[in-house]
Amino acid sequence: MKPLYSYMVNQTNIPGEFDIIKTEKGFTMKGWDFTRADLAEAVKADRMLNPTFELASNVCPWDCDFCFTEDPSNPKGLKKRLNLEMSLEERLKLINDANDLGVRSINIVGAGEPTIDPNFWQLMEHISNKAITPIVYTEGTLRLTDEEFTKRLYSIGATIVLKVNSLENSEYQNAVVNSGERRTHPLKIDYFQKRNEALQILLDLGFNKHDPTRLAFDTIICRENYDEVLKLHRYTRDNNIFVLAVGYLPTGRSSNLDKIQGAISPKELLERYQRMAEIDENEYGIKHGVGYPYGGGVPCSIRGRGLHVKIQGDVMLCPGEFVPIGNLKTESLKDIWYRTKEERIKHNWGCPPRIVDWKQRGYDTSELK
Repeated sequence: MKPLYSYMVNQTNIPGEFDIIKTEKGFTMKGWDFTRADLAEAVKADRMLNPTFELASNVCPWDCDFCFTEDPSNPKGLKKRLNLEMSLEERLKLINDANDLGVRSINIVGAGEPTIDPNFWQLMEHISNKAITPIVYTEGTLRLTDEEFTKRLYSIGATIVLKVNSLENSEYQNAVVNSGERRTHPLKIDYFQKRNEALQILLDLGFNKHDPTRLAFDTIICRENYDEVLKLHRYTRDNNIFVLAVGYLPTGRSSNLDKIQGAISPKELLERYQRMAEIDENEYGIKHGVGYPYGGGVPCSIRGRGLHVKIQGDVMLCPGEFVPIGNLKTESLKDIWYRTKEERIKHNWGCPPRIVDWKQRGYDTSELK
């Protein structure tokens, strides 16, 4: 197996893969398009660049058993509104505070499905008006099949990250959003079909016609799609789509991965990453290392240059953490950011939560960062 990312020999230890941007093959996406120089400057100035915020209510009609934003005490059942969710005013203030810290993008990861939140457009326009790239993580079927809705997302400069576990296995893809059960969803929606409709609209509107691309896939590599992943990887390269190819995040509903059907070992995951790197070099002329947690793309910049804010105000170092380091109802984002500087200095651009989880479950993590 080839070595992991080749690190710069300087104080910031920034992987060279961040400089692979102008490829027109989806190696990164708009909002994650930071060069090593960008990151080195941000590290020096202690600027926040790329946080994840749960800017939407916890409401979601789907029932994904690996939902990392859901409380693990609610392993099944629909995601519902939580007590003490941040108000619209608190969420707008969070955006303002992040802007003051220098952010260039905000990953909107929930808590529930962002596009169905009643305040979605007010929040999106507030982000866009500050020249921050909104990155919307979405299941796609509930709103993005409305072409006018999706055109509006295009016009405000959003990057879309679409749930794509499979492009060819409808039974498996539909099961993913139904807690792994082969059953018809109460919404009576064929998720696979409607998701593909949303994808076609995104392609027709040209989200993937940008450099860096503004279209990405959120793809968890597991037992059921292990063989398809390489075909999916080629599809994204051929269509200038970024793919977040990852293993399960060990938090939320997937905090106990031993109970998650289809979870694979780190060795199996890195084998897919190695094959993706070989395909990139041999077929697309993109030479890069084999890194973690994302296969075939830039390393993670969220933990080192961002924080994760839950819908009830809890703040984590990144989405993979369980223990809050503060809460916005009692402390400002700025204060939390500056007092956690030492944690960011130790960051090696890998995924500490996943590494800790692998170790606790007895896996060899010597090849991971």
